Amino acid sequence: METVTVGLGDRSYNILIEAGCLSRTGSFVRGACGVNTRSAAVVTSHTVAGLYLDAVSDSLAEEGFEVTAIVLPDGEEHKTIASWERILTRLIEARFERTSVIVALGGGVTGDIAGFAAAALLRGVPFVQVPTTIVAQVDSSIGGKVAVNHPLGKNLIGSFHQPRGVFIDTRVLRTLDPREVVSGMGEAVKHAVIRDESFFSFLEEHLESIMRFDANDEIMERFIAWNCRIKAGVVAADERESGLRAILNYGHTVGHALETATGYVRFSHGEAVALGMIAAAEIARGRGLLAGRETNRQNALLARVGVNGAVGDIAPDAVLEAMRRDKKVSGGRIRFVLPSRIGAADVYSDVSEEEILRGVEVMGAWCRESR
Repeated sequence: METVTVGLGDRSYNILIEAGCLSRTGSFVRGACGVNTRSAAVVTSHTVAGLYLDAVSDSLAEEGFEVTAIVLPDGEEHKTIASWERILTRLIEARFERTSVIVALGGGVTGDIAGFAAAALLRGVPFVQVPTTIVAQVDSSIGGKVAVNHPLGKNLIGSFHQPRGVFIDTRVLRTLDPREVVSGMGEAVKHAVIRDESFFSFLEEHLESIMRFDANDEIMERFIAWNCRIKAGVVAADERESGLRAILNYGHTVGHALETATGYVRFSHGEAVALGMIAAAEIARGRGLLAGRETNRQNALLARVGVNGAVGDIAPDAVLEAMRRDKKVSGGRIRFVLPSRIGAADVYSDVSEEEILRGVEVMGAWCRESR
């Protein structure tokens, strides 16, 4: 078992990582929310509900919670205001109070939309993250960013609302389809590139065994916990992204634009972020920030991950236009996170459109070569 603390003063919370712990969800939620919490809503997706909803609901009931289940369709395309309103309607019908708790059981889409419902209902109710994908376990469940998408941009409508805790069972990852595994590993490589060369070396050594789930429980717990410590450290230093936290957007400027330009259906989030990392590394290399060997090292690891989404028919101008509407734009300038070496990165607001288009062009060529 591993425990990581997100240090935010009186709003600090723990991330507990343990293989096989899902059946103890109720006990964790009780400990995180207190004895006065009686009602719990489990927000999940159709696929996850079929796998884990009964176990989580039973665990909550054993701890004395009255449980309401809210099951949403699968997919990023359903991370909408309409789905958010559906959750709120069910909670109001169930007479939720400010002491009630929302349990987000699923991947990043579920965690984001359930967290945003928790932020809005009664001006804020507690919620707990129980992530079931690699993306959610290593990244999106941590840090309190909650949101829904808009047709004009990803995560443009949302808030900051920290969970009371994050409860991670690494064994649930074994039910992921291969594409979700690839998506999650893209986010893990991102953490290593921006913050920790030792973690990058760990990934180089253990990548295939982690992705095949051949790794033992200790390695899997260490893998998830290492990501969580990186994310928790950045969030504790800069909760609302006024400075350091922006480095977590490495690969996201192009990645979010790819998702927006394709209607959120072609790429998973992690796939798009990984492709955005290819483009951003090329911009950094072109500026002389990142050595060619470091660029190649990143791209070689992403090739092993299996990131090879097709981008050839996406007009570069459409990607650029989506970037201009992104929430990371400041003063009309598109902000980019660019690495200077494996383990270090910074934010730049002076990247030209020519540099961006060059990065997108190289990204497309890399995809064609790696397919």
